[in-house]
Amino acid sequence: MIQKRNLTKEKIIQVAFLLSEEIGLNKITFTKIAEKLDIKYPSLYNYFDNMDNLKIEMVKYFLNNLNLNLMKRLIGKSGKDAIKEFAYTYRDFAFKNRIFYELFMTIGITKDDEIHLLVKKFNNILYEILNFYIEDKEQLIYKSRSLRSLLHGFVSMNFHGYFHTDVNLESSFAFMVDDFILSLSPK
Repeated sequence: MIQKRNLTKEKIIQVAFLLSEEIGLNKITFTKIAEKLDIKYPSLYNYFDNMDNLKIEMVKYFLNNLNLNLMKRLIGKSGKDAIKEFAYTYRDFAFKNRIFYELFMTIGITKDDEIHLLVKKFNNILYEILNFYIEDKEQLIYKSRSLRSLLHGFVSMNFHGYFHTDVNLESSFAFMVDDFILSLSPK
């Protein structure tokens, strides 16, 4: 049994994700998480008010890790190299963390201030990359939305099994990213 002093929010979140991968996100409960941790389920209420609160914390964990991953991978890159790195990092992170990604997409933007800040940080990373090509703020937002929509569409369609042709999936992704880059013109 995990002693209370060894139990942390992060450990609970990680177990919740592992359990989600095993039985599905909608089937996890405090009772099942507690069983996995070998603790009594009321102990979880010391860390989270309810399952909705836990899911919000899971989204924060995901967004924080995504942002850190993007920042690490983008060091020293600019222009098309930065856009490609951003796109591949986003896609690979979503594929590696499918449950995180699906939870993030289903929970949406909440009234939680920390989620808003993490989403803003994510957007600012993309704005900095696109600023290499675009100065106008409105155009910057349009192109940011375009790239995020392309990436989300690709990831979601792949998750749901919509790519069933002989055309190589990796080639399709590379084509999509290159085509987006071609839509940009240098300042």
